[in-house]
Amino acid sequence: MSNIAQEQASVLVQHFAEAASSVLSQVSGTALQAQPSLLDTATEAATLIRIAISGALEGVCEIALSAPMTAQFAALLTGETPDPAAEISADLREAAAELMQQICGNAADRLRRAFGPLELKPQPSERDSESGARHIFLVARDPVSSDQDALNFEFHIVRLAGHSEPVAAAPAIQATAPLPSSLSSSSAELQAATHTASSAISSAASAAQSNNRNLDLLLDIELGATLRFGTRQMLLKDILELCSGSVVELDRRVEEPVDLLIDGRLIAKGEVVIVAGNYGLRILQVASQSEKIACLP
Repeated sequence: MSNIAQEQASVLVQHFAEAASSVLSQVSGTALQAQPSLLDTATEAATLIRIAISGALEGVCEIALSAPMTAQFAALLTGETPDPAAEISADLREAAAELMQQICGNAADRLRRAFGPLELKPQPSERDSESGARHIFLVARDPVSSDQDALNFEFHIVRLAGHSEPVAAAPAIQATAPLPSSLSSSSAELQAATHTASSAISSAASAAQSNNRNLDLLLDIELGATLRFGTRQMLLKDILELCSGSVVELDRRVEEPVDLLIDGRLIAKGEVVIVAGNYGLRILQVASQSEKIACLP
């Protein structure tokens, strides 16, 4: 692995650690810190999430939870007390996987700021036989310790290839050489153009301030928000035949984003998450400000 690839892998692990700290602290209501360390052997996984990375980075990662940790993470999401003797059911795996997917979503936002446009697509999977760097994340109250009581999960980089180095802030450009003499004769014209541009900017700023004052009058209005998972046109006779246990198939696949409607108008798309046992929406795409204002009554 080249030096650049090693740096990118290190950044990837660090951002997943920060994402785990942020999400788990929010869900648990207490400050938690995730700290990675190298792992020699693979975790015996009861829950395994495979993460396909595409865009500025290309690769595959895995998040593996042991059976005890599956119960712990599921309880953390639902707010229930974990039962060490309980059998690891499909519901427990689903709840633990949902929490891991929230961590992936948080990590994706951080990675985009570091590398540029990329996507993370987590989904339940089977253990990959390919080799790669294995890390164990210890999650505990700050500071992190290696206590057996700490939550932990495996983060496995199966493979990783970066198309670009991490994004760095562009250095400020400072003019150190004098202007050519041919430009000096145009200084009066330049000043005049600058004055005109400044006047236009001032006028635009005044108009914007006026619009903001008008908008402030509407900001306390309560609006109903609706999540739309999909739609379906049905014949009246089919509607009359609906009963308990009937299944209505919608026009949208499970992995597609859902719509956020305000006053019946689409303003955002996102993915459904669970926070403390309640449904929530992680925004992935937002309408423009003018489209949002158009939703106001």
